Amino acid sequence: MEQKIPSRRQFMAATAKLASASWIAMNWPQIAAAAEHEGHAGHDMTAPPTTLKTLTAAEAAEVDAIANQIVPGGASPGARDAHAVYFIDNALGSFFAAQLPSFRKGLAEFESAYAARNGAGKPFSAAPEAQQIAFLHEVDKTPFFAAVRRLTVLGIIALPKYGGNHDGLGSKLIGVVDRHVWAPPFGYYDQDYAGFTPYPGTKPYTA
Repeated sequence: MEQKIPSRRQFMAATAKLASASWIAMNWPQIAAAAEHEGHAGHDMTAPPTTLKTLTAAEAAEVDAIANQIVPGGASPGARDAHAVYFIDNALGSFFAAQLPSFRKGLAEFESAYAARNGAGKPFSAAPEAQQIAFLHEVDKTPFFAAVRRLTVLGIIALPKYGGNHDGLGSKLIGVVDRHVWAPPFGYYDQDYAGFTPYPGTKPYTA
């Protein structure tokens, strides 16, 4: 039976669940701390990462293949077009570093399960598309798949300087226009956030 490729409308609907406010709020201290470090450590974060620093080449190939099936390319850009794997690699080496051990364990279990199901001759990333999709349907309820799916979505829509969203493809996909200047707080909803510290030279939000 032919597998249906998710539409961009379905992707838009899924984004609200995968990058939910509750999940972002739970992980915000890690994200904010990493952003503060990168923004003030003298690094040129306007240049997106183009090399792997956390995952091995073999690990990245498997993650990229999974991400490419979660949001496939075609008429509209997908995860591979947006270089989502570089965001995932960057995230696991910085603001989600605490999750790296469990992520690697989940990836190893994913690879073992795939080998047991389809033979150890070729990795998942080298399998035909139909075989990849069929296997992902068997493991799409696992914590590891959920982690890759969430990171893939974030990698498509995150600021390009963190990796992913290559050439703003993800922003265009969801209809976001990138402005030249973003200065926190962004609105009434975050001006009273206890962990917010204004950057030098920024003005407080006024209604």
